[in-house]
Amino acid sequence: MIYVISDTHISERIAKLPQKFLDKIKPDDIIFHAGDFVNWEIFKQLKSLATLYAICGNMDHPKIKDSLDKKKLVNLQGKRMGSLRSLQVGMYHGSGSPFGLAERVYREFDEKPDVIIFGHSHLPYNKKKEKTLLFNPGSLSGNLMSSSASYGVLTIDGNDVWGEIFEL
Repeated sequence: MIYVISDTHISERIAKLPQKFLDKIKPDDIIFHAGDFVNWEIFKQLKSLATLYAICGNMDHPKIKDSLDKKKLVNLQGKRMGSLRSLQVGMYHGSGSPFGLAERVYREFDEKPDVIIFGHSHLPYNKKKEKTLLFNPGSLSGNLMSSSASYGVLTIDGNDVWGEIFEL
């Protein structure tokens, strides 16, 4: 499985990662985290559970900001994705107002990847723009502008990729 999370804000808004989410993770899964871990220990915990691709967010501890990029491109290929097709995933946390955030994040990438994962707004977003899926899983801590905690799953089938948002 390919899980997508963002804006965990541990221990700022919730004490720990939701057990209901952690119980789903298997060692051969992939986790994309779109920033705002806040706590370095959460980065280490997620990295110990599965393959982790992560960027920093605006609220992250300086140690995280010094260790992770603000923007990243990840190329996935092979059987781990459920097909032999390669998939390019762009990651950028986002900044500023939640209004127009998806468009601003889209403009961050000159060459458009298959998927752009972002966070910041705490609001789930799952729409295609041209051939790129813009995907924000919402907030795993369910805070600020969303009423419930959420995470995302990416599914690859042949030449297509889509996302689903799940509430905890």
